[in-house]
Order: sequence, then C-alpha cells, then structure tokens
Amino acid sequence: MVIVEEDAALEPPIQVKRTCPACFSYRVPTLRELYSRDKRLLRAIALIVILLNAPVGQYILYPFMLFSTWIHELFHGLAALSVGGSITWLNIYPDGGGLAYTVIPSGVFQRAWVASAGYQSTAIIGGISLMFRRTNIGARIGTCGIGVLMLFTCIMFVRNAFGLVVLVLMGVSLTVAGYLLPPFWIGELYALMAATTCLNAITSVRVLFFVTESNIGGITNASDAMTMQDITKIHYFVWALIWMCLALWMTAMGIFINFETQQKQQSNDAVIEGFQDDRHPLTMTEMT
Repeated sequence: MVIVEEDAALEPPIQVKRTCPACFSYRVPTLRELYSRDKRLLRAIALIVILLNAPVGQYILYPFMLFSTWIHELFHGLAALSVGGSITWLNIYPDGGGLAYTVIPSGVFQRAWVASAGYQSTAIIGGISLMFRRTNIGARIGTCGIGVLMLFTCIMFVRNAFGLVVLVLMGVSLTVAGYLLPPFWIGELYALMAATTCLNAITSVRVLFFVTESNIGGITNASDAMTMQDITKIHYFVWALIWMCLALWMTAMGIFINFETQQKQQSNDAVIEGFQDDRHPLTMTEMT
C-alpha cells in the first residue's frame, strides 16, 4: 500500500526516450566533422596507399598486403561460381602474389565478369563495409566473418603450404580478435580492413597500369586489365582507370556515408557493465 499526502505536490512523471540499440540511422557529415571524427582513419588510409605501392613499404604492411591479395583473388573465384564455373584452387605466395585458378563456361560475358571481379568487387564491397564501421555489431560480425571465410577458403581451395599456414593464422587471429577485442580496437581493425579492401586498385597502381603480365607460382598470366582488353578491344589503360576511379568513389562514399547504432541515452533497463565506457567514435555513436 502506498500513502500519498493530499497537499503534497506531485511531480510530473519523467519521460524517458527509448531507442532500439539494434536500429541504425545514417547521415552525411560535413568536411569538418569528417576530419574531426575520422582523422586517424584518413591518415591510416594515406599510409596504406603509400606503403603498399612502395617495394619496401609492402613488407612493412605485409599482413595487409597478403589480405589484399587474398580478397582480390577470392572475388575472382566468387565471380566464377556466380556464372556456373568452379574454383580449382586459390593460392597465396610469399612475394604477395596470388592466383585463383578457375573454370568457367565459354562466353564473352563470363570471361569479362570474372576478369573484372577482382578490382570492381573489392571496391564495391569495401565501400559498403566502410559504411558500417561505426556500428559495434557490424565491426565484430565483419571481422569474425572475414576470419571464418579465410578458414573456409583454406579448407576448400588453398593448396600451397605458404597460403595455408598464413591464411589459417590470419583467419584464427581475426576470428578471435572480432570476439575478444574491446570496441575501440575492433573498430580500428575493421575500418582498416574495409579500407584495404576498397582501395585494392589504389594499392596496386603499379601493377594496374604498368604490368601487363606476370609469373605467379610458375604460371604466366596476363593482368586483369590486359585480359579485359583482349575481350573487349578497349585499351587496358581505360579499364585500369575505371577501376581506380571506382575504388576512389566507393572509398569516399564509405567515409562520408556511415550507419550508426542508436543507443538509449537513459534507460531503466539493465545494460552490460562497462559497455558505455568502452565505446569509441569509430564503432558506436549515440544518437539524440
């Protein structure tokens, strides 16, 4: 039983605004907001682009170089599967090279689709992934998902010893990191992987424009751009420029447009202890 004095002033009830933590919103920031929030990411992107295009710099960022090669070759393989083909093997080599050996049905479209998938798919998927870098759940699922996908490719397609050892180590590390790292660090790692994916054409400028064929794993192959020239009769420089522009465009879209997790500012519900203290602007943003 609750007794209330008649002359006591009753205060109006406190209204609490509730939002669903699983909901998302998006907006385009101003340039000032962009630099203020993402200056670490922008500097990291510049560093990745410079170092991965330098002979010595590639080995400073060796894991990112191998990741970039793996994701590029994986998209060639997925493109082959999408047109009814198959992946015979997908190998990664110590010098940072990689090769996806695929079998596809004969046809101009099928050949062009698979040849262009390495650069165009990394740009599109990487740009979309960047848009989710401010969501804690997106960063965790993305990082764990990449790790599991690496392990899956090792089981199904990777057939050389170096590729197996490196990709298994990277896959296990990413899966564990995605599960255990605090929001700050998982957000940073996920953003860097998404940017590396999106900038695949930019981090391979020398190969894209100036290498027409290469010997990888003892097999000599024409470059992706040269293959597109053979198929379409359009000069390979045009294809290289298209892929580079697509990578720049999708990177810009991924940085400017971002989805953010809506969180409750005030709530009587129980929350995980220490959750709010661990938030970082790159992973979770509170919406008013």
